[in-house]
Amino acid sequence: SRDAIWDAMKRREVYGTSGPRIMLWFDLVVEDFSYPMGSVVKLNNVPTFSVRALGSFKQLPGCPAYVVEALEKQYLDKMASGECFHPSDERHQITRIEVIKIRPQMATDEAIAPLIEDSWRVFGCPPSNHGCSITFTDPDFVTDGRDALYYVRALQESMPTINGDNLRANYDPSGRVSSTEMCFGDYRIAASDDCVAMENPRAWSSPIFIDFKD
Repeated sequence: SRDAIWDAMKRREVYGTSGPRIMLWFDLVVEDFSYPMGSVVKLNNVPTFSVRALGSFKQLPGCPAYVVEALEKQYLDKMASGECFHPSDERHQITRIEVIKIRPQMATDEAIAPLIEDSWRVFGCPPSNHGCSITFTDPDFVTDGRDALYYVRALQESMPTINGDNLRANYDPSGRVSSTEMCFGDYRIAASDDCVAMENPRAWSSPIFIDFKD
């Protein structure tokens, strides 16, 4: 419902994707209770987290029958170039889960860069029709005795993506960028250039904020 959507946004129980409809759950597990993404929790023991991600459905060509029957071909071609959201029963694979940990400054002169650990942990995901599920802990939370937030990224298998590599860098033998061939998407490139490159679609969770409780 409309109210449920607004309520979820207010409590930050939301996530974003780079386009494909990846599904993502991220929870803090305390005893028998789970706090979802967006939660603010006070804790003084080792936190345990669970993550589950499902890849987006692989698409079938064209449009579903109900769309074709509802729109004349000229309008369908004009609105969607003859392609619609048309999911099959098969999902793309989730290839890995990345965890980001950030701690707030304890003093205004504390260096910020070491407080942002991106990525703090990385978990590979074996191929599975059931997506990817992981559980992890952070013993350092208790050792450090300071507040922290955590969020996760779920990466899907690579697929052709418009502007997936819009800089299109060229590298010299040492691995340094020697030049770029930017994809501007305007008169500066050929009309036939769709700026397509292989890229990993991804989903980002909202953070879970954990305040250290003395």
